[in-house]
Amino acid sequence: MPGFLGLLGMLLLSWLNAAQAQAAGPTERLTVLMASSPSSLDPHRAYTGSDFQIMGHLYDSLAERDLFHPAPGLLSEWQSQDQLLWRLRLTQGRRFADGSPVQARDIAYSLCRWAALNRGNTGLPLSLRRAGVAGDGEVVLELARPFTRMISAFFLIYGVKAPAAFTDASCTPDMPVGLLMLYSPPMGSGPYRIAGVDSGREYRLAAVPPVNGRTAAPFEEVLLRVETESQARVRALADGQADIIEDPPPAPMAYLPGLPHISLTELPTDRTLFLSLNLSGDSPGNPLARGSPALMDTRVRRALTLAINKPLLAQRATDGYGAAANQLGSPGMRGFASDRAQDSYDPAAARSLLRAAGFEAGLTLELLTAPSRGSDGGRTADVLAGMLSAVGIKVNVHRVGREEFRERVRDGRFDMALNLIGIEDGIVLSAYEAMLRPVPMRTIMNPGQYQDAEITRLLAAAETDPAAIDTAVTGIQAVLDRDTPFIPLLHMRDLVLHRADLIVAPRDTGRVFGRAVTPRDGAPVR
Repeated sequence: MPGFLGLLGMLLLSWLNAAQAQAAGPTERLTVLMASSPSSLDPHRAYTGSDFQIMGHLYDSLAERDLFHPAPGLLSEWQSQDQLLWRLRLTQGRRFADGSPVQARDIAYSLCRWAALNRGNTGLPLSLRRAGVAGDGEVVLELARPFTRMISAFFLIYGVKAPAAFTDASCTPDMPVGLLMLYSPPMGSGPYRIAGVDSGREYRLAAVPPVNGRTAAPFEEVLLRVETESQARVRALADGQADIIEDPPPAPMAYLPGLPHISLTELPTDRTLFLSLNLSGDSPGNPLARGSPALMDTRVRRALTLAINKPLLAQRATDGYGAAANQLGSPGMRGFASDRAQDSYDPAAARSLLRAAGFEAGLTLELLTAPSRGSDGGRTADVLAGMLSAVGIKVNVHRVGREEFRERVRDGRFDMALNLIGIEDGIVLSAYEAMLRPVPMRTIMNPGQYQDAEITRLLAAAETDPAAIDTAVTGIQAVLDRDTPFIPLLHMRDLVLHRADLIVAPRDTGRVFGRAVTPRDGAPVR
């Protein structure tokens, strides 16, 4: 109770301080606290939510998202008859930070550069053969293999200014390194530019002057600060050091939005918390790898599912800010099975399966967890451990930082791990591509190195035939039900807390605060 009253008093005091600051006049700065730092400042190497959060201020993507549906971005139209040859038309009037217009050659270069930098490292198997400019100003994109989810890639590819040396002939599978501009991030058409970087801690963005028809940025400056501790983000909002905080912890949500100077906004969410299982045991090819042999038995994996009461997990671990998940996709996504029954909770059946697998006396497993966007990973891990202990599975919880979490998962040094996936294009098949497509190495999304021949066949069929996407999702789900290589746990609500005199109205899951935030009428900005 003292902690609650202290934080409540701090919030009320910050309200008075904020009112005094507003009376003194606006400073036109928006300060945002992020839960994690970006992995790259290169627009074509972005792959995490934090990457996109920064890049979205500096660059425009080829297509934008209206919830889970495509909307014009730098491209106004895209057409293909065979999923091999695409014709792309530009949105008119877009300009780069130096005032020069965005041209078709810039789009062609962006496609080529993105494909060159992501070859072999992405869940989007884009096999680009060439990208060039047609006589009528269209961009012509040719793929070596059909790709039904090209628009998914348009969500993730940012437009950048092409170097003077770039020509149609430059766009090859082995694009010259000199054209990639690896050491000087290319120019974008977003409303901000980078003004200062304290890597891993703070990123200062300054508005690009609204010249030559450019739309003015909502704020003169956006300050993105990294604060991994959720309670510290709440305190920063309370004492006026932040205007917006992402991923607030569940507990304060019962009272914070009721305060007059703080508002809560729920964003479109694409994220599912799931339990990764190491199915590879002790890998002879990797001396670091270590996984419990018990998890190689499907009966044990099925027992795990039956022992988890997902609705209760959502309530106890997230205070209701998560919802029980029986599949990776969320409602509204293509491939989400709305008629799919909820997973059964049956601890007696779980104990029976464990006995049949030879673990009548129980077993011990390790659970790896790190700070997770959208959930209180520590609480979730503790509640899971309690549920599994009820059927004879002792769980040792190991809390580690993000980098150690990634290293241990990629090395295979874990039994179970709390993991999170975002399906950014709203197509469930994209998640399966990222998690289940055969790759020669262990990945963060498929650390158990699970593979299945039928899933591989279904993924290959869906790449070339748009009509096969829904069939593939149904077939893959049937295989997953049989094998249980991972366990979906919770669909996470995406929440932000912010000052009440700001309006947060994003249409997508990019959380690009500074573009999606505006002051309320008559409310000055601190």
